[in-house]
Amino acid sequence: DYLCKPEDNIYNIDFTRFKIRDLETGTVLFEIAKPSASEHDEEDEDDSSELDASAGRFVRYQFTPAFLRLRTVGATVEFTVGEKPVSNFRMIERHYFRDRLLKNFDFDFGFCIPSSRNTCEHIYEFPQLSEDLSKYLL
Repeated sequence: DYLCKPEDNIYNIDFTRFKIRDLETGTVLFEIAKPSASEHDEEDEDDSSELDASAGRFVRYQFTPAFLRLRTVGATVEFTVGEKPVSNFRMIERHYFRDRLLKNFDFDFGFCIPSSRNTCEHIYEFPQLSEDLSKYLL
């Protein structure tokens, strides 16, 4: 469930890249990006199907058991803003495990310049998990 419908996005905010990395080693654990408009046009010249309106609104990923042993992780999100300025951009991020909400984050980006590309990295400190809890999560 989303807090707003795709048609409510009057500022044409588009999430274009998401990356997770281990801050202790700098190792990129997961990265996904939308193709640029020109790349998308080249790939889909013959494809007349429309994109899903919810594309880019969620990311689903799976990690190896080693992920549970990490201490500090950086999550980078990149987004673009359309032609209108955004006076107070707010993003709510929800983390689920087996359809259960584990953590909810509320980020206030403030003012966003029109026709801009923006990047923000959030730092997450992970608790050390017991062996039993780690086994349960796997």
